[in-house]
Amino acid sequence: GKCQVQLRHYVELQQELAINYCKLAVVSVDSTEVNDAFRTGLGAQFPFLSDQERKVVKLLNMTETSKSRGVTAMPHTFSLLPDLTIHNLYNGYWYLGRPTLDELRSDLRAMLRKVRPDFEGPVG
Repeated sequence: GKCQVQLRHYVELQQELAINYCKLAVVSVDSTEVNDAFRTGLGAQFPFLSDQERKVVKLLNMTETSKSRGVTAMPHTFSLLPDLTIHNLYNGYWYLGRPTLDELRSDLRAMLRKVRPDFEGPVG
């Protein structure tokens, strides 16, 4: 439910990201087949990667354990600089902890300022 809403927002943003030379990828604990079907249904043009064995989410300590559901992946969103260092991290355990499209745009502007001296336009 919550992840579907978030991913629909990312689909809204995908063309804007493409014309700004930005990349988007999703990592899910679902199987490749489930990811492919979901990606197609959303009309997403960005990759959906599978971490079905939960190796990455465990490595990054992005899990919680409950008696009823076992080890569960907690959704996170990372804004990464071109060298793949983390600019910003959102913990989406609560839906309101997930970034809005405006927050992602703000992250992109801040990252561009860091890596592109000409971002603000010509000086002088």
